[in-house]
Amino acid sequence: MVHNEYRYSGITSAPNHIRLLTLLPGLQNDTIRITLTDVDLSLNDDHSVSFPLYECLSYTWGESTDRTILYVDGRIITVTKNLGEALKYLRHYEIPRVLWIDALCINQGDMAERSMQVGRMSDIYSRATRVVVWLGPESEDSNLALDTFIDLSNTIDLDLATQTFKPIKADPEHLTDRHTVLPFTTKAQVQAICNLYKRPWFERLWVWQEIRLGNEKSLLVSGHKSMLWRRFYVVSFFLLWKGEFGLGDAYWTVKDRLEIVNAMMNNITQSPMASLSLRTCHSKCSEPRDRVYALMGITTDQVKLTPDYTLPVGDVYKDVLLQNLAQLNNLELLSSCSHRKGPRDIPSWAPDWRFPNQRKRFFDLDGAGEPPAHAHHVAPSILSAAGAHICTICTVEPLGQTESDAAIIDRLRKLAPASLLDTPYVAGGTTLDAYCRAFFANEFTERYQPAGELLGFQNYADALRHFLSEDPKHDRKSLAHFVKDYRIQTAGRSLVTTGRGYVGLAPQEAEPGDEVVHVLGCRWPLVLRPVAGGEKGFTVVGHAYIDGANDREAILGPLPEGWSNVALYDAATAKWWPAYMDGRTREVRIEDPRLGPLPEGWGVRRHAEERMWNWYVRDDEDVGALEGLKTERRWRSDPRLTVEALRTRGTAIRDFELV
Repeated sequence: MVHNEYRYSGITSAPNHIRLLTLLPGLQNDTIRITLTDVDLSLNDDHSVSFPLYECLSYTWGESTDRTILYVDGRIITVTKNLGEALKYLRHYEIPRVLWIDALCINQGDMAERSMQVGRMSDIYSRATRVVVWLGPESEDSNLALDTFIDLSNTIDLDLATQTFKPIKADPEHLTDRHTVLPFTTKAQVQAICNLYKRPWFERLWVWQEIRLGNEKSLLVSGHKSMLWRRFYVVSFFLLWKGEFGLGDAYWTVKDRLEIVNAMMNNITQSPMASLSLRTCHSKCSEPRDRVYALMGITTDQVKLTPDYTLPVGDVYKDVLLQNLAQLNNLELLSSCSHRKGPRDIPSWAPDWRFPNQRKRFFDLDGAGEPPAHAHHVAPSILSAAGAHICTICTVEPLGQTESDAAIIDRLRKLAPASLLDTPYVAGGTTLDAYCRAFFANEFTERYQPAGELLGFQNYADALRHFLSEDPKHDRKSLAHFVKDYRIQTAGRSLVTTGRGYVGLAPQEAEPGDEVVHVLGCRWPLVLRPVAGGEKGFTVVGHAYIDGANDREAILGPLPEGWSNVALYDAATAKWWPAYMDGRTREVRIEDPRLGPLPEGWGVRRHAEERMWNWYVRDDEDVGALEGLKTERRWRSDPRLTVEALRTRGTAIRDFELV
């Protein structure tokens, strides 16, 4: 019997239509047969009982050249072997199963349809009865791994508001004590867990959006065994929290996967594109435009961007930043830019997500309310942005990451000679203090209220002084802790000094003569390089930490004595918010103490999160129009932080042409 090849009927002209796949029943080795049905997704707006219930599949496509045949309404279509195998396991024996699967429900060869359907994926996944995470077929130890997960998930639970673990029932073994070793009885259990985390699903980019949009019924499936995704996440976070007390030495082989699962589900309400792109920079996708499109449904940037797979990749990346500028007065994606030698096909101010940029983003809570960007797109490759010059880099010393712990200490002794340590620093305190804050980007437990699990500044300062002494006797525990955190903060960085006497961390590609600038609309100081040859303009090198000039001093001056930026935790929103604290009195306030009174005719408007940030409005503004403003615009509504207001207070604001 000859079967014709299946051909899709078009749905691009139907704005809310999608296809649903019905997987027909059969036994494990039966031929796979499906039907595809065109449905109007808008009919499900009110959860109509007449709308078909469906599940969404989250899986790994696999090699595009390794394919298998299935039948759609009696006609042939080919899919990757991975998907074909999944359908055999997911098929019911006696009843049909309705699914949405991207490879089959979207005509992948029609770029217009593909663009339109990708734009609907947020709705498609969030309206599904559940998301099914397919890790792959059963292996010799996958059931052992899932049985262990299920046992653990029946023992402990996670309090999302406080991010702490509690026992579900009596806990005589004190498993929820961080330093209690988990009672895995065999090495086989630990190896089975590690093998499960090493499956390709955890490497894929699209799964971030797919699983975040799923509900509490979402399932994780391997072979014929399954468990609720939420319980899997809780156990994964638990194993990450326990560290070596959970998986022993094997913890270090899967730590990156545990961090991926935690990042997928944690801090969901704090996921701007700048943070998501960093977290997912090593996740795999074959289509470079998906570095944007795969994250659109879960970013909190509130930017509307229409997927278009016919656009050049560079135009897509530029458009993300320009849309953030136009819709949110935000230029924080400049912190995602990195300098590369050789020819570039997109301007330096557009993040090039084709190249992983794994530099840790520094402590970013620089103010409760941010200056709005003051920028405009001059030409295809030029962005003019207002900002304030901070300093010019004089020396650059790359910070090695591959050396032994002892070698790193030896290098630090050369970078920070003992003769300088007790000399006064330009921004106050000693040079030792400044070097210590620079090496760790001033990320210490004092900057969190309530205090987190980081060590305090003095712990690091004392350790640094000890390591830099003439004849240090290394305490192995202190050395390991110091070097571990040092490696995290300084990865891909150089230690720099500036013409004004500051020290700090800058991208490894920084050079003497580069300028450090506070570009309005971006919370991190940026390293900008004047274009060579006397031509006008600057290229973006990356974001920096400059000790003593990192907290908006270039535009507002130094903080009053005793005051510092802190992150204030709010249990009601389960988020960390920027605030200011007087270290002498412990007074905490959400408004920058440097700002002074509001201009006449301005006041604070009530809103749902008013205890954590202020929304400033003029007395004569239209109430209806204000309600339609995006949160980011409200956040940047302070009239004391506009270009005009900053210039009035004497701040030297200039325009920088970024190319």
